[in-house]
Amino acid sequence: MTGPTKAIVIIVLAVIVMVSLNIAMWRRMRGGLAAAKAEQVANPDLFDKDGSRIQ
Repeated sequence: MTGPTKAIVIIVLAVIVMVSLNIAMWRRMRGGLAAAKAEQVANPDLFDKDGSRIQ
């Protein structure tokens, strides 16, 4: 491969990796939000009316 072609391939691979990591992070964040909501439903006495956790 020549220089410009190699650079384009490296850039494309970097973009694919970044998109994959972003999707994985987004899925993990959604799972965490669902778990927090489930905890709030299961233990309503631990949260105030705004949904904030009572210390």
